[in-house]
Amino acid sequence: MRLLVIAPPEFAPLDMLRREMPDVELSIGTIAESLRDDAARADAVLIAPRFGALLTELWPQLADVRWIHTLAAGVEFLPFELLRRSDVVVTNSRGLYADALGEFAIAAMLWFAKDLRRMIRNQAERRWEPYTVERLEGRTVGIIGYGGIGEAAGRRASALGMHILPVRRHRELGDPSIDDVIHESDYIVMSTPLTPSTHRLMSRERIDAMNPTAVLINIGRGATVDEDALIDALRHRRIRGAALDVFEHEPLPPDHPLWPLDNVLISPHTADRTSDSHARAMQFFLENLRRFQAGESLENVVDKGEGY
Repeated sequence: MRLLVIAPPEFAPLDMLRREMPDVELSIGTIAESLRDDAARADAVLIAPRFGALLTELWPQLADVRWIHTLAAGVEFLPFELLRRSDVVVTNSRGLYADALGEFAIAAMLWFAKDLRRMIRNQAERRWEPYTVERLEGRTVGIIGYGGIGEAAGRRASALGMHILPVRRHRELGDPSIDDVIHESDYIVMSTPLTPSTHRLMSRERIDAMNPTAVLINIGRGATVDEDALIDALRHRRIRGAALDVFEHEPLPPDHPLWPLDNVLISPHTADRTSDSHARAMQFFLENLRRFQAGESLENVVDKGEGY
């Protein structure tokens, strides 16, 4: 079997691939020109996080490829207009990063409930200044995108005694609408993938409909939120704050207007970057690779029509 790996040769999880699959012929790199000849002979493609754009460049050479897997959970970078016209099966790593992202969502809620920014500032200034904090117990969290990541956040919030309002891809009987959730929530967690239907799903109108004491937490994709509208709401204190792990354009430039706002918690897209995250994603791929070689059905198949 021939596997084309779009990743830096020094990418640490590749050692696991080399060790556990010695019979698989590997071609590894991140420069399209150096991969074209091997791409023409590849049976499958493995893509490391943040290198998916190369797939479009190599697509004309990938005539024999039957399977593409990405070590990332998000797949918005894939050329679905090409993939939909092919029989290639696409899989991803969804679910593998959910626990860490769920923990970040809780950390963000605690950041605001306990006013940890104030605590850190006072400690740095050696100032003893008692103040009133809030409980998360009894608060309402709306989770927009109740898949693996949303459920992970929901389980942890539930354990703290919070009320959960989920917004699912397909509404179930009794589910509130997204606009009802926004109106009723103290914390709103965005955990949707980025597709044409979710682009700026959190629109200016929906941001304006948030409670003035509410906090927006985005652990999905930056472009699911109207960033300009969010900045405007934060600057004018129309909402309490935001905790953001993802942004419309990354890395966030030094002159970006979000940086100086004191009611924003900024994470440089590292909420899911644990010490073992890439190793776990590689282990999942290896299990899928064994399935592929055995002619069995693959796990985490992406719906090419929906784009996630």
